[in-house]
Amino acid sequence: MKSVLVRYHEVALKKGNRPYFMDMLKRNLRSSVSGLGLKEIESLPGRLVLCFDGTADREAIHQRVQRVFCVANFSFVERTTPDLKALEENILQYLDGRRFSSFRVDTKRADKQFPLTSPEVNRKVGAAVKNKTGARVDLDNAELTITIEILPHDAFFGFDKIAGSGGLPVGVSGRVVSLISGGIDSPIAACRMMRRGCRLIFVHFHSRPYLDQTSQEKVRELVKLLTRYQFSSRLYLVPFGEIQRQIVAAVL
Repeated sequence: MKSVLVRYHEVALKKGNRPYFMDMLKRNLRSSVSGLGLKEIESLPGRLVLCFDGTADREAIHQRVQRVFCVANFSFVERTTPDLKALEENILQYLDGRRFSSFRVDTKRADKQFPLTSPEVNRKVGAAVKNKTGARVDLDNAELTITIEILPHDAFFGFDKIAGSGGLPVGVSGRVVSLISGGIDSPIAACRMMRRGCRLIFVHFHSRPYLDQTSQEKVRELVKLLTRYQFSSRLYLVPFGEIQRQIVAAVL
């Protein structure tokens, strides 16, 4: 089973509304990876774990999770027991046959009762990896980063963190109407509003029948792209050509 460990962005600061924000984030994640074999979403301290069946497409999961607003970063991970020996054995097993010249270990210890500190875990796991592979430690520009998350009942490890889109979950800031044209400014503004938690309803004013359908077709394509970030959209096409004609006739 594939697992993805998601670390979220500003939700961690929203003390009073955090349950609502978390529910919206989980709903958005489910919508994003729909059809990719998601089994469940586990809530862990400061993190979410997306569990997929064995047939899940890793690259498709990567692309879709990366587009979900509020995700700070994520990693494809393996689960093990929160025990140093188990961590070392499992990490070395997954690194078997993998070629890299430098590495670093990055440990986050959510369970403060764990007997070793994060730097101590870094050093011990790093020593085991160095002895096994011969790769050198590089804390600044490592070819491979081994990430470790230690929680009260589980430990996770993976290789590298993938940057997310940040911001707030789409939907927590309500619905807004966004005017959209065929240019670049309005789609960028729309994307920024979604990043602040707004769910958008799109409106486009067109000049049919005096102009062709080019602008409408372009707007439909733009809305299709933007829908990847809020998972469903409504677009209203408003005929404005006759009103424009009457305005021009009244002015001239």
